[in-house]
Amino acid sequence: MQKLLEIKNLSVKYPVCSGFLSNSKEFIHALDNVNLEIKKGEILGLVGESGCGKSTLGKSVLRLIEQPEGEILYNGENILSMNRSELKNFRKKAQMIFQNPYSSLDPRMTIYDILREPLVVHGIRDKNEIKERILRIIQLSGLDEEVLRRYPHEFSGGQRQRIAIARALVLEPEFLVADEPVSALDVSIQAQIIKLLLDLKEKLNLTILFVSHDLGVVKYISDRIAVMYLGNIVELGESDEIFKNPRHPYTEALISAVPSVVKQHDDFIRLEGDLPSPKNPPCACKFHTRCPKVMEICRKITPENAEFSKTHFAKCHLYDMTAGRV
Repeated sequence: MQKLLEIKNLSVKYPVCSGFLSNSKEFIHALDNVNLEIKKGEILGLVGESGCGKSTLGKSVLRLIEQPEGEILYNGENILSMNRSELKNFRKKAQMIFQNPYSSLDPRMTIYDILREPLVVHGIRDKNEIKERILRIIQLSGLDEEVLRRYPHEFSGGQRQRIAIARALVLEPEFLVADEPVSALDVSIQAQIIKLLLDLKEKLNLTILFVSHDLGVVKYISDRIAVMYLGNIVELGESDEIFKNPRHPYTEALISAVPSVVKQHDDFIRLEGDLPSPKNPPCACKFHTRCPKVMEICRKITPENAEFSKTHFAKCHLYDMTAGRV
C-alpha cells in the first residue's frame, strides 16, 4: 500500500517559564524523535494516556504547530518547509476534526456560513458551486438541508460533531486528522459518529489519523494502531495483532483496562505511579518508572524497535534476544 504521509524524527518542545521572576526557561518535551508512516486509504489509530503527545502529533502533521523539528513528508513533500502559498494548497488536501464540537464552531455564524467560509478562503466564489458542495456534504454527514439556516447552539453534541465533520470535508480533502472526535459525546452517539466516519472513508476514499485514548473505539475503527507514551511510539501494528498479542508492557496495561464482560479482576494490570512530567522525562526507557517487568538495562539504555512481523514492532528490552532489531 502506498504511503501518503511519513514522519521522520519529529520532535516538539514547548518553552515554559520556571518562575514568575525568573528568566530561565524549561521545556515540555511533547514529542521525542517520532517516526511513523500513514498509508493511503487506511485509518491509523493513535492511542495513549492524556498528556502523552497524541494531539500534538495530530496538529503537527497539519502544521498547526510551528515549532516541530524533523520532517513531515506528504506525498514526498516536506510540509515543514512549505511557504504560505504551498501550505494553503496543502490545507485543501488535509483537514482536521477537533475534539470539542461545542467550541470548534463559531456561535455567531449560521451552519451555511460555517460551511461556506473554507470554500471562499480557498478561492471558490461561484454561488451555485458553493451551494452544491454544501448540500452534498451535509447530506453525506447525515443532516437535513434545513439545518443550514440555524446556529450551532441549536444542536446537540452529536449533531454539532456531524457539522464539524461536514466542515472538514467540504473542501474534498484526502487526509483527515480526527482528534478525539467522540470523547465529548454520549456512548450511543459515539457509535453513530464512528459509523459515519467509516462510511465517509469508503465513499470519499479518505485516509484518517484517528487520535483517541479509548482503545475500544480504536479497535473498532482502525486498520493499524500506534501506541504512544511520553512522546514516543512504543508499539505499532495491525489492529488485530495489537489486541491479540500486545508486546509492550504499556500496551498490555492499556488493553487490560478496556471494559469487558468476560474479563476477570485478575486480568487488570495496574500501573504504579503517575505519568512522569514531560518537563523531566525518565532517561533510557521512559516507561521504566512504571513498568511491572522493568529490568536494569531499562534504566540505562534506550530500547530500539524489535520486529515481530513485517507490520508489528515494539520498543522494549524484553525482546532483545528473541526478535529482530530494526
